[in-house]
Amino acid sequence: MMLTLTLILMAVLGSALALGALYIGAMLFGYLLLAIGRWQMFEKMGQPGWKGFIPIYSDYILYGSCWETAFFWAALAASAVCATGGADSRSLLVSLAGIVAAVMEAGLALRISRSFGHGVPFALGLMLLNPLFVLYLGFGPDRYRGLSWGC
Repeated sequence: MMLTLTLILMAVLGSALALGALYIGAMLFGYLLLAIGRWQMFEKMGQPGWKGFIPIYSDYILYGSCWETAFFWAALAASAVCATGGADSRSLLVSLAGIVAAVMEAGLALRISRSFGHGVPFALGLMLLNPLFVLYLGFGPDRYRGLSWGC
């Protein structure tokens, strides 16, 4: 009986570890796709491509190239409030910060989309399947048109 229980427990733990490793691998693969796409995207925007590989700094560059850096700081502050909400995640401040962060990210997606000559449907793609749409912007035929184009 004890041996059977031990074997079952080992199988469950092994499965959990395998799923965890698979999840981490998928996240790293998604980040790699995003970073490669941003590298090419940044080249199109006249920025050095290596900036696309640095997680928070690349967002700062995107906000500066497609919107305003002040909105980056607002989104970063809102995200920090959400991340530190912890056990008190039901508080009004954490809820409002989450809404602000989501609106800022949606606004950035729309600005990126318009800066490359696309509209709302492409911005939705950037929000839902970001690495794939960023790869398309980086390696596709679109060119960067700047802040003022269609915004």
